[in-house]
Amino acid sequence: MTEIKNIRNTMLVSPTKVKSYGNININCNDAEMGAAIRTAQNVHLKDALNRDLIEHIQQLVYNKLKGNEDTIDDEANEMYKAFLDEYLEPALAYRTAVELVTTTTLKIRGMGLVKNSDNNVNTTSAAEMSYTTEYYGALYNDALNRAVDFLCANKNAFAEIEDGFCTCSSKPRFAQTGLFLG
Repeated sequence: MTEIKNIRNTMLVSPTKVKSYGNININCNDAEMGAAIRTAQNVHLKDALNRDLIEHIQQLVYNKLKGNEDTIDDEANEMYKAFLDEYLEPALAYRTAVELVTTTTLKIRGMGLVKNSDNNVNTTSAAEMSYTTEYYGALYNDALNRAVDFLCANKNAFAEIEDGFCTCSSKPRFAQTGLFLG
């Protein structure tokens, strides 16, 4: 049971890798980033793409980290590695930024929800937070769309992709709009 928990906690991208995209400052706390990465992949990415696929990739990465057989770097898993490197990493970098907008600005302390302030740093307004969240959300949605295109073009390489995941006439798409469709 512990090993399954460890596999599900395996991050598919490191805080250093996310910072390399240039969206997040180098001095951002790695522990906060780790929590944001886990939320990005275990809540948003698994729901958007395919839970079994993401968990299988986590297993392959975990195996590599632990020195086990059947790793993300094995030749038999080259499509999983390509998918991780080219599509999941950018999606996770952008979704992590979305998560960090709120979690680094607002903190739950003993006195309730607070916003940190400093003489050299100005706090942001709710509108600025919303704009930044929407901006990185749009980049995340674009990365998801590219990931889906890759999965649809290569669906036979991924055992976790069900037959109905995408067809010639329709496939899952992600967009950020101001339209209310309900």
